[in-house]
Amino acid sequence: MRYRNPFADKPKRHEIKTVLTYPQYVELRARVAGILTPDPHMPGPDGYRIQSVYFDTVKHDSYYEKDSGVQHRNKYRIRAYNGSDSFIVLENKEKIDDRISKTSAVITRADYDAILAGDYSPLLAYDNPLCRQVYGLRQSDGLRPEVIIEYQRQAYVHPLSMVRVTFDCQISAGVNTLDMFDERLVTRPLFPQREVVLEVKYDDSYPMYLRQLLENTGIKLAVSKFVLGCDYLRNNYIVLPRT
Repeated sequence: MRYRNPFADKPKRHEIKTVLTYPQYVELRARVAGILTPDPHMPGPDGYRIQSVYFDTVKHDSYYEKDSGVQHRNKYRIRAYNGSDSFIVLENKEKIDDRISKTSAVITRADYDAILAGDYSPLLAYDNPLCRQVYGLRQSDGLRPEVIIEYQRQAYVHPLSMVRVTFDCQISAGVNTLDMFDERLVTRPLFPQREVVLEVKYDDSYPMYLRQLLENTGIKLAVSKFVLGCDYLRNNYIVLPRT
């Protein structure tokens, strides 16, 4: 993607993703819950629902950069939680090798609706560099909604370090709309065998006992949920109207 992220000095965290079978998930989650603290945003043991509209350019730069293993890339999305429009976040996830950083801006439902309709001009009213960046990408590269990804997340944190462990279950893609608040939204599972994605994020401190516990189970995930969702739509000949 030609327009690069201006937040080069933002601290970056390590990120490791692993695909677990459902039995592996059940066993590992029980062990993690016994040694880590539930994330304060997790309302109960079932976790919380994440819904994201992922964006890409007309040339599908984000998809092909990820698929080709480009070391420095950006991923843009709008995210909400538990089906509520009370808190909507525009995000850019920048990745360099296995390190990530995120920049974000809270936007209104009205501005989300405008963006989904193809009008990105409301972003210029925000005093936020990310909003201007996304507006610029719309003008220069035709940035637009590409796919909806939904999943249930259970999150745990280390009480002393900055390690965060999440289990993403019931991962699915929207197949009939690009509006995550559309009551007619239909999703299809991306892992038919109920596989779960384990994500571990940390700074430079990663306790050895956690490393041994979390890295000896599952298969490292080579592609993102975004790519899996795009592949599902293409492989099933689903073409969604994009503005």
